[in-house]
Amino acid sequence: MNSIESVPGILSEQFPGEVNVLQLRELTAWRTGGPAVSITVTSAGMLADLLGLTFSEGIPWFILGLGSNVLASDTGCEEVIIRLSGGLARTAWHRSKDGWDLKIGGGVHLPSLSGAACSRGASGLAFAIGIPGTLGGAVFMNAGAYGNSIADSLKSVTVLDYRGSVNTVPTSECCFGYRTSRFQEERTIITGVEMSLETGDPALLRSEGKRILSLRRKKFPLQYPNAGSVFKKPGEDISPGRLIEDAGLKGRSVGGAEVSRRHANFIINTGKATSDDIAELIGIIRKSVFACSGVLLEEEIRYLGRRN
Repeated sequence: MNSIESVPGILSEQFPGEVNVLQLRELTAWRTGGPAVSITVTSAGMLADLLGLTFSEGIPWFILGLGSNVLASDTGCEEVIIRLSGGLARTAWHRSKDGWDLKIGGGVHLPSLSGAACSRGASGLAFAIGIPGTLGGAVFMNAGAYGNSIADSLKSVTVLDYRGSVNTVPTSECCFGYRTSRFQEERTIITGVEMSLETGDPALLRSEGKRILSLRRKKFPLQYPNAGSVFKKPGEDISPGRLIEDAGLKGRSVGGAEVSRRHANFIINTGKATSDDIAELIGIIRKSVFACSGVLLEEEIRYLGRRN
């Protein structure tokens, strides 16, 4: 494996002008994290070439969308951060007999896609209008809200594996479940999906989208940097936020990280939080909730980089 110092030079030889060294706090929703090498990929061919190079050179990588559901180490990471753009962040809309057929790049922003669907009269994505992230990340996590999930409208998912080979996976083989999919167990990158949406009334869908945005603004602490829900539901009717609140942890803080007083399953960065602050607070929550209820909460977030 190459040292982190040599990686920018290796990548720049094949991808001149596309490689940057930046701070992960600039890319993550919690606004924390140290230095990393980043490359923006604009086509499937470029991505295949990049994965082939990282495989041959022993360079680890991490695909990053809008940085929600990610806690990045304060000391940075050895993984090359791959971000999808250009042709991998476009949507093609086609009218069908029953509605709309879409071909969507993995780098498309989910809120923008959801808003466009409502405006066009394509139903099925209004629930996602306020979920911060890219479509690839939403498929990876099977993002959902208000009784719906992204898997509900998918026909297939196209991925590139760590060697740069293409594979199209029908929805029936994606192993979707609550906040899970087969892609979490694979070294693949979701480059695009095919989706079918039924026809709906644009005015009603826009109204529904506004209603959901209003609910999110009232319920969640959106005025502070946060990564969304920290913990998964431990059961169908068991709310992690309620368990955390019942353990007396609303407002509990470590450094600049605080359990939101508005929604206890959110940890907010009050201004100067570090990733270590957030990680320590996550540990306190898990231990306290287990002591109070016997439930061991499982994180919904992913960790990036070196952990203490």
